[in-house]
Amino acid sequence: MTMKVGLFIPCYINAVYPQVGIASYKLLKSLGVDVDYPLNQTCCGQPMANAGFENKAVDLARHFDEQFKNYDYIVGPSASCVVFEIGRASCRERV
Repeated sequence: MTMKVGLFIPCYINAVYPQVGIASYKLLKSLGVDVDYPLNQTCCGQPMANAGFENKAVDLARHFDEQFKNYDYIVGPSASCVVFEIGRASCRERV
């Protein structure tokens, strides 16, 4: 069974360091990983949540969940964005 990996490229990586997203994709492909990049992904909502506007991030979080629901794993080249999503998922599981 092949694991399916969704590549999460945070908005600031996409805007400021696009070469990091491209390198991440190429690295995973070179390792034989079945990697996909959902074209409709957007910001995860961390900037709004960090600024105290958690309620403004809810729709973005739901969109993230929808975009990545069919993957076995999600890989992203930004520790802060990935940890934000892990923490959000952890909170959702406790509710």
